[in-house]
Amino acid sequence: MTRIICLGMVVKDIVFYVQQIPSTPQKLTAHSYEEKFGGMAATAAAAIAALGGSVEFWGSVGDDEIGRNAIEAFGLCGVLTKIKQIQNAHSAISAVIVDGDGERMLAVYPGKLEPTADWLDLESLKGVNAVHADFRWVAGAKTLYLAAKKLNIPRVLDADAGDISALKELIPLANHVIFSQPGLALFTGGLELGEGLHFASQFTEGIIGVTLGEKGSLFLDNEKIYEFSAPQILPVDTNGAGDVFHGAYSLAIGRGLTWMDAAKYASSAAALKCSKVGGWQHLPTHSEVINLLGNSSCLN
Repeated sequence: MTRIICLGMVVKDIVFYVQQIPSTPQKLTAHSYEEKFGGMAATAAAAIAALGGSVEFWGSVGDDEIGRNAIEAFGLCGVLTKIKQIQNAHSAISAVIVDGDGERMLAVYPGKLEPTADWLDLESLKGVNAVHADFRWVAGAKTLYLAAKKLNIPRVLDADAGDISALKELIPLANHVIFSQPGLALFTGGLELGEGLHFASQFTEGIIGVTLGEKGSLFLDNEKIYEFSAPQILPVDTNGAGDVFHGAYSLAIGRGLTWMDAAKYASSAAALKCSKVGGWQHLPTHSEVINLLGNSSCLN
């Protein structure tokens, strides 16, 4: 079975569903809400498990109720864990607002967790097919990427908007760098998409991509831009779709697919995520992705 390691932050999401996200500050009444777990690398790990991969999440939580529940949530969806519980620390938590079109806005409190990575079990990388990390835990991601590079293991980075200094440290260490559109704009100072990909390619010898939601994705390889359309679905909840894209892409790369086939696979997985409401227990399966892709024997 394909083995993947995902490293980063796990977050408790409190999600409020509203008719419309307002453009000005005001009180809102939600018609429903739910509590679930998220985080970029954490949701990618849950997606990999749902898609049939063997996956392990590396990260830290506080020794609080949120942290204990996060570890339990990973277990329920089939994700193995190497998680350090930090004494007297608060686990990460976020508030998410989702509107009637499935679009969302959120605020994240990352918690107060130790940044050190000296406890990571790098010996267990032997036999791993790919690694994936977000930029929330820079020391951990650097340690993971450097060890994986020595073993010639593919290294996927979720380059979302946030800490640009973290992106500058991690992008040169990964060989599959996939930005969100805001992340690429932040890193490149607002360059047009194609120009932005060319600019970002100076910092890595690998594949550069950017996800564009319902507009699909763009990738750059050997100075050539490739465009991938997103399957047309009725969006219900887009929260976590980018994380699912990264997880599915990492799994496909780990399975030995080309980056092009990995991008197609990931696009379908992300689209299916947008068509469902719910947390890690409602992520797309491999058979659902293949059915959406249609006749694509190389992905079976």
